[in-house]
Amino acid sequence: MEYLKKYEEIVLPDERHKLFMFENKETGNTRKLTLKDIYLEAKSIELKEEVPERVRSHFSTAINLLVYSWFHYPFNITAQFLAFVTVEMALKERFNVKNYQSFSNLVKRAVSEGLVRDEGFEHIQYKCEAMKIVKIKRDNMIENVKPYVDTLVDVMPSLRNELAHGSSILHMHGTASVKICAAFINQLFCKNTANKANY
Repeated sequence: MEYLKKYEEIVLPDERHKLFMFENKETGNTRKLTLKDIYLEAKSIELKEEVPERVRSHFSTAINLLVYSWFHYPFNITAQFLAFVTVEMALKERFNVKNYQSFSNLVKRAVSEGLVRDEGFEHIQYKCEAMKIVKIKRDNMIENVKPYVDTLVDVMPSLRNELAHGSSILHMHGTASVKICAAFINQLFCKNTANKANY
């Protein structure tokens, strides 16, 4: 059950963060998660200068909510929702949409026109490289792999709608979703982002 925090507890971390650990990828050591960890992760998520200012400004609310989730854990989910909303705003801006078009159709259009492609998502680069290795070993295995962007066409509008229409879902994956949304938006406005990602 969520509630309004007591005034004297406003700047105290949400107790649920004690359940998570931070792992140093270089050393393999783990420690308790801190506000600085969350802040640095949020700070690393950026929209490029080519993205219209009003879209970048709107997206900054999602980034700030990631940070403030340290104090109120559910802001993590609110950040995810606002990132999806910013993707819709960016799509309307990119396609100069004046009348109503569904979020689902806009996502499909971006993918079908090749504006958003698998290569533009950092978190699947490893999978792409791994799949190339698989292709060398077993040539026919790669052909049945569904492109990541096709999965986004199905999943992104569904997740946005679930959150928009009232959901009690609570998880720690808001940051990952906000990163995906940033990569999606950057590809809409930045030339060669999908072809020449900086990984």
